[in-house]
Order: sequence, then C-alpha cells, then structure tokens
Amino acid sequence: MKSTKFQWAATVTVLAAAFSLAACDVKQTQEAKAPKVEISPGQMPKYDVDTAKVSVDSKKTEVTVPKVTTEQKTITVPDVNVTMPGESTPAPTPTP
Repeated sequence: MKSTKFQWAATVTVLAAAFSLAACDVKQTQEAKAPKVEISPGQMPKYDVDTAKVSVDSKKTEVTVPKVTTEQKTITVPDVNVTMPGESTPAPTPTP
C-alpha cells in the first residue's frame, strides 16, 4: 500500500515537472553581455598532511535478507491535457 502511494506521488511529481518546463512559449527580447573581469595572480595554500594507512579486504558472512516481490495492479492516475500557446488542440500527454 505504501509503495503504491509512493509510485503515484513520484509519477505526479515527474509529470508536473515535465509540464512546468514545457508549458510555455519563450522568446528572447535582449542579447546577453558578459561582465568584464580582471584576474590577478594568486597563491594556493600549502599543507603538510600525515594520513592513516587503510587496508580493505573482503570476507564471506551469512546474513538474513528480505525477499522482495512485486505484483501488477491497475490504478487510477492523473490524465493531464496541455494546450500550448498557438495550438488549438491539447498536446498528447507522455506515458511513463
């Protein structure tokens, strides 16, 4: 039950993000101009560092792990239609 709510919320979030990025018509009205920047020489700091010695090995250990299963269910999800500027019919919604 909790997994289904998470999947539904994730689907709605992804669809909302996709539509918020695609549901507008943008026209540039002015060119950009980068600022002038002057750079003068600098100096990086110096450090004397003594580090620990680390060794990594592996060993076999028996542990108990959960067995996860999934099942197919039919659920109701939001159906959103978007009419873009300059269009007369809604654009088809993408299917996840």
